[in-house]
Amino acid sequence: QEEALGNELVAKLYLDWGKEKIAAIYMQEAYYCYARWGAKAKTDQLEQKYPQLLAPIFQETQSSLNFDQTLNSIQSFDTGSSSSSPYILDLVSIIKVSQAISQEIEFNTLTSKLMNIVLENAGADKGALILNNTGTWEIIAQCEKSSCLLSPIPLNDADTLPLSIINTVKRTKKILLINNINQNTSFSGDTYLIQNSPKSLICTPIINQGQLIGLIYLENNFIAEAFTSNHIEILKLLSSQAAISIENAQLYNTLEQKVQQRTAELSKALEDLKATQKQLVESEKMAALGGLVAGVAHEINTPIGTSITVASTLADETNNFIKALAQGQLKRSVLNKYLELAGESTQLMLSNLGRAGELIQSFKQIAADQSNLEHRRFNLKEYLKEIALSLAPQFTTDHTLTVEGDETIKINSYPGALAQVVTNLVTNSLIHGYPAEETGKLLLEVCQESDKIKIEYSDDGCGIEEENLGKIFEPFFTTARSKGGTGLGLHIVYNLVTQKLQGTIEVNSQIGLGTRFVITIPLSVN
Repeated sequence: QEEALGNELVAKLYLDWGKEKIAAIYMQEAYYCYARWGAKAKTDQLEQKYPQLLAPIFQETQSSLNFDQTLNSIQSFDTGSSSSSPYILDLVSIIKVSQAISQEIEFNTLTSKLMNIVLENAGADKGALILNNTGTWEIIAQCEKSSCLLSPIPLNDADTLPLSIINTVKRTKKILLINNINQNTSFSGDTYLIQNSPKSLICTPIINQGQLIGLIYLENNFIAEAFTSNHIEILKLLSSQAAISIENAQLYNTLEQKVQQRTAELSKALEDLKATQKQLVESEKMAALGGLVAGVAHEINTPIGTSITVASTLADETNNFIKALAQGQLKRSVLNKYLELAGESTQLMLSNLGRAGELIQSFKQIAADQSNLEHRRFNLKEYLKEIALSLAPQFTTDHTLTVEGDETIKINSYPGALAQVVTNLVTNSLIHGYPAEETGKLLLEVCQESDKIKIEYSDDGCGIEEENLGKIFEPFFTTARSKGGTGLGLHIVYNLVTQKLQGTIEVNSQIGLGTRFVITIPLSVN
C-alpha cells in the first residue's frame, strides 16, 4: 500500500518537473503495486488519467488482460523483482529527508540525519560531507553505517578522503562516478585510493543558487558497480534539498549567535548580581543587608525583564525570518523589517543592561562600605559635627545643617553606620525636600533619655504625602527615579538603625511643613 502510494507520488513529482520518461517508470510501478494490493478502482483511475505513462503495460499485455488476470499475473511475480529494478526510488527514505529538513535547523543534528539517509539510499559503506566555510573547505561529517563523526577538520589536512576526487568535483561542479576504481587510471596516484582501494565511489556537488557550497562523497568498499543511475538520481534530489537545509541551518546558527552576543551583557549583569548577593549574605558584620537580595532582584527586574522580552521577540522574528527563507517567500520588505527590528532591539537591550549595570555597581559599593564597620566609644555631638562638615560640599549657599544638643554625651556604637544614616537622610532631603533648590534649613538634635539616645533629624522642605509615609523605608521605593533615585537610601537607613545600631526610627511629615525623623539608639550596643 505504502509502496504503491509512494511510487504514484514520485511519478506525479517528476511529471510536474516535465520529466515524463522518469515519471512513467514510477507510475508503472505504482500500477503494479495497486494491482498486487487488489485496488481495481485505483488501477482504473490511473488508466484513465495517465494512459500515456502506462502505455508500455498496455502494449505488454496487448490490452487483453482484465483486472483479475493482471492481478494474478502480478501476484505470481517474484516479490523481490521490483526491488532489483535500478529505477525504483525509495520514497519512504525521500520522505525521511524532507522531514529532516523541515524539522531540524540545529546544524549538527541535521548533518547527522542527512548523512545517515544518504548512506542508506545510496548503499554506501562510508560517506563524508564537505562544506565551504567562508572560503575554507572543511570536512564537516565523516560517517559509516553505524556511526557519524561530527568534528570539522580542514579538507587539506585530511588523509581519510581521496583529495584528487574531491578537487575534481569542486572544479567541474559535476557528479563523478567511478564504479571500478581498479580500471580507472585517472586518479591512480591518489594516496588514499592506493592505500584503501574502495571498489566504487561517487562524489556529488551541493549547489545552491548556482554557487557550490559543498560536496557529498560516498564509497563502497566491497562491491564494484555499486552505484547505478538510480543512485545518481537519488543523490541529485538529496543534494538539492540538502543545499537548502544546510544554508538554513547555517543562517539559523549565525542569527542565534548574534542574539547570544546581544544578550551577553545581560548574562554578565546576572553574574554580577549573584556575586553581590553572595557578598551581602556572607558578610557577618552586615547580615541586615541580606534583605537587599530580594530588593535587588525586584529593582533590576524592569531593565532585565525588558531585555529578556526584547531578546525573545528578536528570537521569534528570527525564526519567522528563517521559515520565510526556507519557503522561498523572503521579500526585501521582510528583510528590511527584520533588520530594523534587530537594530531597535539592540539599542533597547544596551540601554536597559546599562541601567542594570549601574544598579549592580551601586549595590557593590554599598556592600563594601557597610561591611567594614567597627564599633567604638565616641562623643556623639562632635562626631555629628564632623559629619555635617563633610556634607557641606553638597549644600548650596541657601542650605544649612545645624547640630544641637548635649556636648557631653558619649556612646559606644558604630560611627560608620551612624555616618551612613545621617548622610542618607541629608541626601534624601536635598533630593526630595527642595525640588526647586529653594532655601532650606536642616537640623540635628541629640539628647539622652536614661540609657537611650534620641537623635532627631528634620528639614523644612516640601514634606511627604501621607500615602507615601508607610512606604518610604521599603527597598527601591522612590518618587524621583527620573532624577537617578534608586529608592535604597532610606531603606539602608532603616536597616542600619534597627540592626546595626540596635534602635528604632520613626517619621512624621506634613505637606509644606517639612519632615522629621526620630531615631532612638542605646548608649552602648551589645
